[in-house]
Amino acid sequence: MFKVGLIGRYLPGIDAAAGRARWQGPHARLTARVPGVVKYRLNFPTQNVVLLGVTDAPNKFSGYACIWFADESAFQAAIASPEWAAVAADAAEFLDMEYTLSMAAVVEENVVIDGPEGPFKAVWICRFKDDIRADPDKTADAHAYWKRTHGSHYGVQVPGISRYVQNHNVASLTDAQPEFDGFSECWFEDRAAFDVCMASEEWDTMNGDAFNLFVVEEFIVDGHSAVLDEIIVVQ
Repeated sequence: MFKVGLIGRYLPGIDAAAGRARWQGPHARLTARVPGVVKYRLNFPTQNVVLLGVTDAPNKFSGYACIWFADESAFQAAIASPEWAAVAADAAEFLDMEYTLSMAAVVEENVVIDGPEGPFKAVWICRFKDDIRADPDKTADAHAYWKRTHGSHYGVQVPGISRYVQNHNVASLTDAQPEFDGFSECWFEDRAAFDVCMASEEWDTMNGDAFNLFVVEEFIVDGHSAVLDEIIVVQ
């Protein structure tokens, strides 16, 4: 399927409770009515994730949406529809659209661990190093390494993860390069399984490998990783 990821941040003056109520309530109902939407999920950060655990530091995003369509033609028809125009107009009332559009992309899923979606979920929003982002060949190589080595070699060794899906940016929704290059989602059986993951030597090793590709300390663990509350709007 054709998948779009949109990472959003509330406008100044809108607190997390009010923003979430708007996003998962009236705004979600508008989005669900867009023709061609096959699946639609919302994810809201509840705690900031750092290298080896969590902190109460604020996240730099307020939530993200994933929307699936049957194919690109269905997506193009959707964004040309009056229903999508209504969604865009509503989003501008509570989301910082400059930030949100800079953090939106067409993404391609790479399933690393094909297990169940446990009730406990976390995300790591990733940005390649600047020299990688500046060179299309290096960017392609980095995506391949992320799949082949970072995920399929290091990631599969980490205990506690029941499902691990990488989302790789393949196209922008605007004329500009998105401010991120993809995001990794992991599901766990429960908080205890997540804590086992965070405390493991294998996770520490995977973190070390992340420094080969990503801006880690100034981006991923500086507000762009989180424990999530996932809401399934359209299954």
